[in-house]
Amino acid sequence: MDKMRFNLISIGTLFVCLLSTSLLVQAQRIPIQNRGSDSMAIAVSAWSEAYRKIDPEVGIAVSGGGSGTGIAALINGLVDIANASRPLTTKERMLAKKEQRDPMEHIVGYDAVAIYLHRDNPLKALSFTQLGGLFGRGGATTKWTDLGIEGPGCKDQKIILVSRQSSSGTYAYFRKKIIGEKYRNKYKPEILSTQSSKDLVELVGNTPCAIGYSSYAYHTLEVKAVCLLQQETESCLKYAAESASGETTYPLIRPLYMYTDGEPDGKIKAYINWVLSKEGRCVLSGLNYTPVQKEDCQ
Repeated sequence: MDKMRFNLISIGTLFVCLLSTSLLVQAQRIPIQNRGSDSMAIAVSAWSEAYRKIDPEVGIAVSGGGSGTGIAALINGLVDIANASRPLTTKERMLAKKEQRDPMEHIVGYDAVAIYLHRDNPLKALSFTQLGGLFGRGGATTKWTDLGIEGPGCKDQKIILVSRQSSSGTYAYFRKKIIGEKYRNKYKPEILSTQSSKDLVELVGNTPCAIGYSSYAYHTLEVKAVCLLQQETESCLKYAAESASGETTYPLIRPLYMYTDGEPDGKIKAYINWVLSKEGRCVLSGLNYTPVQKEDCQ
């Protein structure tokens, strides 16, 4: 009995020691604070997980909130890396200069913006002109019958529009590429706004009459991404995630950025260099993004 008690005490002591050691290692990790683009969240989380095996001394903390949130955090000195699916605005660069920050841009991949429909929606393709009429303030397209189809079970054939929130880089990109000056760069006021790419895709997947836009990386079986025509006379195009960035012809593809305050050094530089290495590019290519360089990842 005494021997059994001694063994249990020994095991318990060993467990406490191992737990203490683990907590100490975590506490001693060099933190890299990463915040911003929700469109990049899948990629950044995967990079963070894989990099633990490369450098166990580094702990990469990842949070979202949108490109604008990440850039603001970098300007305010709260993060080491801002993730963004759009470049900095003139106003953001002025604020950075005021705060004596020097945002340096690193293109770490490419992302397609998909136009999502419920999987049962029969619509096969959309043009940029049609998308502008759908989402732009004053656009005349409000019913599925305006697009030549009948939405499945849609009352009065009304189209439910779904968008990202205004701090999102995808929101800004879509406004520039699709809405533009024709609609005074303004979305329709009745659009439903979602806080994340995941929320948007789930909402469209659960709403047969809805249409929304978000990163192709969030594609699920509950939705479908329609074929796109930049010009009415062109053939419609689908996104192929395996295409090299210089070869893809999909019309809604944009760079993904990591911003640092000036030239990175030390552990931050090593991490970004790894993201851009073959190993980092192969992590990206398996996630429905496009790496900065085509890679044989077999």
